[in-house]
Amino acid sequence: MITLDTWETIRIRCVRDKEPIKRVARELGISKNTVKKYIESNTVPIPTKHHDKGSSMSVFEADVDRLLRETPKITAVRIVQIIRTTIDPTFRISERAARVYVASRRARIVPKEAFVRLVYFPGDQMQIDFKEVFAKIEGIEVKLHMFVARLSYSTAFFARCYRSEDRPALFDGILSACVQFGGIPREGVFDNASSAVKRILRGRDRALNKVFLAFSGSLALPMQFAAPAKGNEKGGVEGEHGFIEDNFFRPMPGYASLDALNADLLVFSDMHLESHASGESVAHRLACERKELRPLPDVLPETCIRECVRINKFSEVTYKTNRYSVPTKHAHQDAVLEVFHDRIRIVVFGSVMTAEHKRLFGRYEASLDPRHFIDLLSSKTRAVMRAEVFHYKTFDKSLRELLRAYGENDPVNAGKRFMRVIALLEKGYTVQDVADAVGTALRRGTDDPAAIELILRQEERQYHEVPPLELEPGTIGSSRPITNLDAYDVDSLKENAF
Repeated sequence: MITLDTWETIRIRCVRDKEPIKRVARELGISKNTVKKYIESNTVPIPTKHHDKGSSMSVFEADVDRLLRETPKITAVRIVQIIRTTIDPTFRISERAARVYVASRRARIVPKEAFVRLVYFPGDQMQIDFKEVFAKIEGIEVKLHMFVARLSYSTAFFARCYRSEDRPALFDGILSACVQFGGIPREGVFDNASSAVKRILRGRDRALNKVFLAFSGSLALPMQFAAPAKGNEKGGVEGEHGFIEDNFFRPMPGYASLDALNADLLVFSDMHLESHASGESVAHRLACERKELRPLPDVLPETCIRECVRINKFSEVTYKTNRYSVPTKHAHQDAVLEVFHDRIRIVVFGSVMTAEHKRLFGRYEASLDPRHFIDLLSSKTRAVMRAEVFHYKTFDKSLRELLRAYGENDPVNAGKRFMRVIALLEKGYTVQDVADAVGTALRRGTDDPAAIELILRQEERQYHEVPPLELEPGTIGSSRPITNLDAYDVDSLKENAF
C-alpha cells in the first residue's frame, strides 16, 4: 500500500502532466502496475496497519541498544559480528534483516541530528552539482545531465545541460558559471564525484585527480567536498535542482537542439533575479556579491581533457568506442586528443589542429569527414565504391545515390568520376553545396563532374539588381546646373546671330 503523498504525486505527474509511467515508477521506487492502478482509479489508498512479525535479533535488544548508545555510528554488520563473538556463536541472520532491525532501534536510541543555520557573506561560496533530467530534443526523449552552480549569498544560479556527466562538462559548467556571475568566489563546494575525486580519505581529506586539480588551480578556486551521503552540506544547490526541475522540466519541454534548451535555461535563471531573498531582490544581492568576487584570469583555461593517442592505419582515432577521422597523410602518427563537452579536436605533434568533430555520445559510432580521404581515394579509385566513408549513415544520401549510378553506368571509371565530385569539397564548398549542385545537374539531364562544378561556379556569381542611385540634395551632379545670363548683353547677341 502506498502513502497519500505517493498517490498524490502519481495523480499529478501522470494524470495532469502526462509524464511516462515508466519514469514515474522508477523515480518513486514502485512497480509500473501500481502506477497504472492509481491512474485508472480515483480511489484514495487507505493505509492498513501492519503487524510486526518480530525479528530473531530482538532477543539481543538490550545488547544492540547498549552498542548504539556507546557508538552511535556503529554498523549493523559490526553489531552482528560482536553478538556472534561475545554472546551466541550460532546466531545467524541475513544482512538485510540485521540492517532493518538496527535501523529501527537506532531511530529510537540515537537522537535526530540538529542543524545549524548558516550565514554567508558576498563572494564566500559557490555550490555545484549535477542532476539527471529529461527533455525532447528533435522530438526524441533523451536523458540529460544538468549542471547547476549557485552562489550561497545572493542565491543566483546558473544551469546548463550536457549529454554526459564527465570532466569536460564539469569544467565547462564551472567556467561558464564564473563568467556568468562575473567573477570567482573564494571557494566551491562539490560532492565526491569521480570526475574530481580519485579517493576519499579520512575526514575531509580527498585525493583529487590531476586533471581536476590543474583546472581548479588555473582559476585559483579551492574546492571543498561534502561528506558522503550528506547532501545537506550543499543543500542550496540541491534545493535549486528541485526548483528548476519543477518549474522548467515539468511538463517535459521539447526543443530543436540542446543549444536552444540551454538558451532558455539562461533566460529562466535571469528571471530568478527578480525574486527576493532575505528581504532583498536577488539581482541586488548579486550586484553586491560581484564586487567581492575575484576577477577571471586574462587567459581562460581550456575546458577539455587531453590524451595522447596513436592514429591507426585507417586514419582514425578512437575515444570511448567511437571513431573520428583525420586526414590520411597523418596515419600511423602520434597525436593529442582534446575532448570538450561538445566536440573533439585532434592535433598531430608538431602541427596545427588536424581535425575537429562534433562529439559522439553513443557507442561504436563514427564521425567520418570525406575531405580527409580525398588524397588517398584519388589514387586508389578502385576502393571508392566500397569505402566506408561514402556508405556510412551520416553521408549525404544524394551523393551516395550518385556513386551508385556511376557504378552501374561506368564501373571502370566510377571511382575517378566520383572523386572529381568529392574533390570540390577542397575548394571551399560544403557537402550540402555539392549535393544541391548534383541535384540541379540531374534535373538538367547530366551527371558529368565538369557540369556539377560549372553549376557551383555559376551559383557563386549571382547577379543582383543594382538599386537606383540616390544622392542627397545639393550634391554635385544630382541636378541640372542653372546658368546665370545676367552678365551678358542678350540683345546684342541676338543681332550678331543674324
